[in-house]
Amino acid sequence: MEEIPIPKFQQKTETEIKNYSVIKSVLSKLYDTENELIKKRKGAFEDIKDINEENPVLKKIYKNFSEGMLKLETEKENQVMKIKTKLIPTTEARITEAKRTKQNIGNYKNIESKTKAQEEEVEKMKKKGQDVKGSQISLNISQNKSYMAEEGKGLKDQIMNYEADRININKKIMLYLINFEMAYHAKYIEELTKLFNDIKEKDLKKSIKDSVMSVGVSQNVADEIDDEEQSENNDDDDDEDDQEELKKSKLSKSKKSATKKSKNKSQKDDDDDENEIDDDDEK
Repeated sequence: MEEIPIPKFQQKTETEIKNYSVIKSVLSKLYDTENELIKKRKGAFEDIKDINEENPVLKKIYKNFSEGMLKLETEKENQVMKIKTKLIPTTEARITEAKRTKQNIGNYKNIESKTKAQEEEVEKMKKKGQDVKGSQISLNISQNKSYMAEEGKGLKDQIMNYEADRININKKIMLYLINFEMAYHAKYIEELTKLFNDIKEKDLKKSIKDSVMSVGVSQNVADEIDDEEQSENNDDDDDEDDQEELKKSKLSKSKKSATKKSKNKSQKDDDDDENEIDDDDEK
């Protein structure tokens, strides 16, 4: 019968129980932390709806953003719940299985010790000349060895598969966490993009007039808002005119500088020609 390295099997099984206990602890902390964060975020997004905003456009932006984010947080809450209902039970089942294996190793050790004691007893009986063939003790030894052979093979297969099984289970756990986190953040960006586009595209200043008129503010106030907007637009136009004038000024200076350089060069060439003529006359 093949020798089974029981001490090594015990050590591997203890390591397996320890590893999955740590994984379970990590998942439990993750579940509690995520739940707490979701509650805080949902509370904040609920508060956005309570902002007393009279501007109808801005009010609608607040409302849409709040509803979108609350829906997103509810979806994540459902995904996080699966940590408790699926992932943690998976690790617990693995711990239970490893503990059962540990118990089987203990049973194997007991039967192995008992069988060795029985074999020693048989040897003593043989030395005394007693016939042990077909005896109860001989039958017990045969049954024990048959059990040990079958149980030993099962233990060996299970111990050898510990690493592969753990990698497979941990892979599934990590992929699940990665997938729902990536989906959450992708949708989060979508909601923030909608908010960005609403703020950027909506003419909030234009809606101020409608807002103040809706609460009974006089037409003079509304006209002042229009005047303020017109003034800002004129300022923008003035800035554009100033920029245009600055460009023209720079261009003019550049042309004058180029003309001056050209004249200087021409004058220099004329001087050089005169000097050459003088030199020829002297000769």
